[in-house]
Amino acid sequence: MTKQSKSCGGQRPTAGKRSSSQTGIVRPVDRHSGRLETRRRAGSPPIRPETRRGLTLASRPPVAVSAIPLVLITAVFAVQLQAGSLSGRVLDPHGAAVASVRLRLFDRSGGPVRHAVSREDGSYLFQNVLPNEYLLEGETPDAALAGSSALSIHGDARFDLSLAVSATTVEVFVTASSTPVPDDEVAKALDAVDDEETALRNEFSLAEAIRTMPGVRVQQLRGPGSFVTLQTRGLRSYDTALLVDGMRFRDAAAPQGDATLFYQDMSLVDTDRVEFLRGSGSSLYGSHAIGGVINVRSHHGGGRPHGEIRAEGGGLGMLRGNARAGGGLAEERFQYSAGLSHLNVTRGYRGASPFRNSSAQGWVRHSLRPDLSLSGRIWWADSFRSLVENPAFPGSVLANFPSTGTVRAVALPVSQLSLLERGEPYSAGAATFVPDQLDPDNRNSSGFRAAAFMLRHDVSPGSAYQLSYQSVGTQRRYQDGPGGPGLYDPDVSNDARYKGETHTVLLRTDHRIGKVHLASFGYEFEHESYWNFNTDESPSPAESTTEIYQGSHAVFAQDQLSLLDGNLRINLSGRAQRFVLGSPRFSGTDGPYAGSRADSPQTSYAADAAVAYFVRSSGTKLRSHIGNAFRAPSLYERFGGSFSSYAGSFTYWGDPRLAAERSLNTDFGIDQWLFDSSVRLSGTYFFTNLVETVIFDFVNFPANDAFGRFGGYRNAGGGIARGLELSTQVAPSSGTSLRASYTYANSDSRTPTIGTDFFQIPGLSAHVYSATASQWIGQRINVTFDMFAASDYILSPYGAQGRKLLFGGPVKADIVFRYDLPLEGSKRMEFYGKVENAFNHDYYEDGFASPGAWMIGGIRFRY
Repeated sequence: MTKQSKSCGGQRPTAGKRSSSQTGIVRPVDRHSGRLETRRRAGSPPIRPETRRGLTLASRPPVAVSAIPLVLITAVFAVQLQAGSLSGRVLDPHGAAVASVRLRLFDRSGGPVRHAVSREDGSYLFQNVLPNEYLLEGETPDAALAGSSALSIHGDARFDLSLAVSATTVEVFVTASSTPVPDDEVAKALDAVDDEETALRNEFSLAEAIRTMPGVRVQQLRGPGSFVTLQTRGLRSYDTALLVDGMRFRDAAAPQGDATLFYQDMSLVDTDRVEFLRGSGSSLYGSHAIGGVINVRSHHGGGRPHGEIRAEGGGLGMLRGNARAGGGLAEERFQYSAGLSHLNVTRGYRGASPFRNSSAQGWVRHSLRPDLSLSGRIWWADSFRSLVENPAFPGSVLANFPSTGTVRAVALPVSQLSLLERGEPYSAGAATFVPDQLDPDNRNSSGFRAAAFMLRHDVSPGSAYQLSYQSVGTQRRYQDGPGGPGLYDPDVSNDARYKGETHTVLLRTDHRIGKVHLASFGYEFEHESYWNFNTDESPSPAESTTEIYQGSHAVFAQDQLSLLDGNLRINLSGRAQRFVLGSPRFSGTDGPYAGSRADSPQTSYAADAAVAYFVRSSGTKLRSHIGNAFRAPSLYERFGGSFSSYAGSFTYWGDPRLAAERSLNTDFGIDQWLFDSSVRLSGTYFFTNLVETVIFDFVNFPANDAFGRFGGYRNAGGGIARGLELSTQVAPSSGTSLRASYTYANSDSRTPTIGTDFFQIPGLSAHVYSATASQWIGQRINVTFDMFAASDYILSPYGAQGRKLLFGGPVKADIVFRYDLPLEGSKRMEFYGKVENAFNHDYYEDGFASPGAWMIGGIRFRY
């Protein structure tokens, strides 16, 4: 399918002249003029917790749970809304019908997303549609054409959606305001990748899916399944919050209580899209949303039965299978989508780094009646991986260090590394560090589940409430023994286990007030628990167990204002969150906290304001965003520690007195659409002031610590991060898509990070580049290329004696070749091959080696 040529112009189209027959009432609303017209846009005693009247607050039933019976009664006896339908056809730029277009109908009040697929004649149908304001979005299977429109639907309605060449295929976003918003109304820096783009790039992990977005530096220490960090706008990895369908996912047992330790396990099995909001997000999403928010949105099913079966394999001994199915039943009253995946990397890098992952993801929704629905979703994963020893600095490489200044990181060659691992003599040559070494008895198993249930009741057009419950469980186990190369191996085998649980109840209501306001109010209760067990296999095993519980209560509010005929959008939001500590318990060790009073963390407050102004005549959007954010100290930072097999003892690092981290964030930017939306340019300047942080400190740790620690966690003065994000998206024709981004980040700490005179953030690449190009050759062959590159960075790994090492920045390019074979109806087969690290670039992330060029091939059947 080819697209007719577009005339050149600066204005982003706000209304297209398309045929649209109407029955019932459907109003395609021009959001910028207010006119009714179509739009097209392409053992020891416990610590004494804080208590009230003898009852630990963390153990009290949350208010929202107590209110569940009232909510259900109200839903059953409330006046029912009458549902209608939306039908029509999907048309290409020439007015011809387009089949197999994936359609999404977004409820602007935050209701569930409805899905449909156009038939052979281009027709589509959404049933049981309540009267309200909606956004309709469509995209062809090859991502060549896209379109969207704002609709006001009452009763049975008909609307024909026209598609066009568009620089962006994702045109409706949710994460910026927690309700659906079209691209030209978004007042914050936000990008997204949908499942069609990840399919063209053949990416299956969350980290790889977002690697090419502006503002983020993705770092993976080895091949598939290895440790992953995400740095947003020059901040730390745990300054980015992770959401699953709008609700927080985090590991309550992690050192910083975030999701970082599970990025490596997150396969996009049944994911519709991933949205990445940059900037403060705590006013809507709570703790950890300092640098940004990643929102993984599940497929919601609906429409005709559809799905896929995939099998692929190749280099590193990799084998992967995936199956998905979705659809709707009983006139769409029951909608479902689910997927299963298994990945087995039998050899991995250097033939001795196996990794296995099994994952499941699914969503179901049942409409009890048109205005009352019950939904559920789950994301589950179980993984096993072989671990390696950290990069090391034996005397033979330390001798190559210059006496002063920065040391260029030069890796010990693999041939010599193999000798070292076997305990044989080796030659250091010019090497200044020993990269990660194979360790046959060092391993990790991990898993998570994130399950949720949502009850939604639409009370009237534009007014609804939703009661949600989510349970997140995480478990990690680390086992290591003396069988490695000996540089960092313990004397005896040891075993460390961690379990985290968070239970969240969220009650939220959204109300459209006139034509100006969309107001949201909510209450959230979260209960989290931390459990850690450590032991070893010495003749007299040393064991320790730590259990901690904490609850929090939060209230939040938001108002989205539409002014000046829709050209001016203002978002205001705020949140207050109070924390209540339970009773920490320790056994097997003499903890330093016994008998001390452990006060709950102080109440945290967040406020946020974002403004966007759209200039219709030139297709220009000006936006600005300011807000403060916070991160509550984790349970590990307050009471955690680690076991040393060398010393046969447990060392505590935590400080129960820690205050929350606080930041002030601001950014302003411009988005420009050109040539009838086939070009989109974007630029953003950002500044973050970390007012107060929590650091792990040995060098400047205060003497005479109240808990007898010689090092550990303490509050510090924070720092600043500032920089620039630039991106462009170009679609010169329906078969060509080009994207590129550049990020500059400059981050400094107010306390030294290396030695006594270095204040930059270690491990940060100041310059990050990415590019993606996708080209269809005819209607069956596609070639997609993507590349990621980062500048050199400074780090001082453990064992480097406090010296600064300069590591070369990574360059990673992938290329995918795909051939589509149409079958009967909408069925088709896809045959593809992919070359990872196509330039065979040899790079070391934080001293960990990465595989050179390797290839996979696969087949996918879609129906």
